[in-house]
Amino acid sequence: MGTHQSGKGPRRHQRLGFKTLITPAKVNVKAHLAELGRIIRSSRAWPQAALIRQLNPKIRGWANYYRTWVSQATFSRVDHLTWVKLRHWARRRHPNASAGWVYDRYWPRWDSRRVFATPATAEGQVYLTSHREVPSLWHAKVAGNRSPYDGDWVYWSTRRGRDPTVGPRLATLLKRQGGRCAYCGLFFQHDDQLEVDHISGHRRDSRYSNLQALHEHCHDAKTREHGEYLPVGLRDKHQGAEERSARKRARSVLEQR
Repeated sequence: MGTHQSGKGPRRHQRLGFKTLITPAKVNVKAHLAELGRIIRSSRAWPQAALIRQLNPKIRGWANYYRTWVSQATFSRVDHLTWVKLRHWARRRHPNASAGWVYDRYWPRWDSRRVFATPATAEGQVYLTSHREVPSLWHAKVAGNRSPYDGDWVYWSTRRGRDPTVGPRLATLLKRQGGRCAYCGLFFQHDDQLEVDHISGHRRDSRYSNLQALHEHCHDAKTREHGEYLPVGLRDKHQGAEERSARKRARSVLEQR
């Protein structure tokens, strides 16, 4: 890299002479485009649906392999070059039709954009997957000298969403909450007692949208606050009494002012 485009070391004091951003090699990009072009040329007499079914596995596999790299600019360029190849394929099938008719025929509107797809009226409609649809996978730096064998199951569950010593439900909640308690907002420690709480108080609703990870004492405080230890009828009366007492305290504060 040059003097002004070089990557920098810790605290940006030292120029490294290179960048740590890894992009797909030009040779691999060229080989992938050649493979797509070979499929498109060999399918000149195929139906559009058959061509799409041949291209989609190639596109998904290649994009998923490079999703951990800095590949979005490369994905956009490959999508454009693939569109050029498909445009030539479509124009060759209808030499006497206008370019606008061909574009409307093979690139119908899909939500808010145009995609290479079969007509919506066709049975079993299929559309071409683009490289940009595959989301990038970014890896965060491991903090300090941590190791998967250090026994800190909270950190590794929060980072990976799974851990051999933790149940999959709790590990998923830890990753979703960023390692924080949903009640007090403090970070979990590896020696804390954790519990899975039902947000609505309905214990039969075990969807992830109704679950949260709490400290044991935070879970007890939430249970007392919402009266979840009571039957449904008494719970409603308890919550109504709590709301009335809160309003009464608010009125008394206003009167004192």
